Amino acid sequence: MSEKCIHFLPSGKSVRYTDEVSVLEVALKNELEISHSCGGMGSCTTCRVIVKSSPHGLPERNELEADIAEMRGFDSSERLACQLPPSPGLAVLIPERT
Repeated sequence: MSEKCIHFLPSGKSVRYTDEVSVLEVALKNELEISHSCGGMGSCTTCRVIVKSSPHGLPERNELEADIAEMRGFDSSERLACQLPPSPGLAVLIPERT
């Protein structure tokens, strides 16, 4: 059984999760800074992360995230932390905000 951890870059911090429903919730619970100006509703795209690895694969984007990804021209590794469910061994990069 895999340990339920997510690895966040560039901090290098690996954190455990239990019942959180999104990568954003895991990050916030562990005091990692991810912008989320819409409060995690999936409308602002400020919580965009880059998936660096996902040993168990990534779930399909939900309808909301798929629409935003198409509008914004996201590639397959760019996901919204508020819409991405956590999975064991997931590694994500929190991009620097400019």
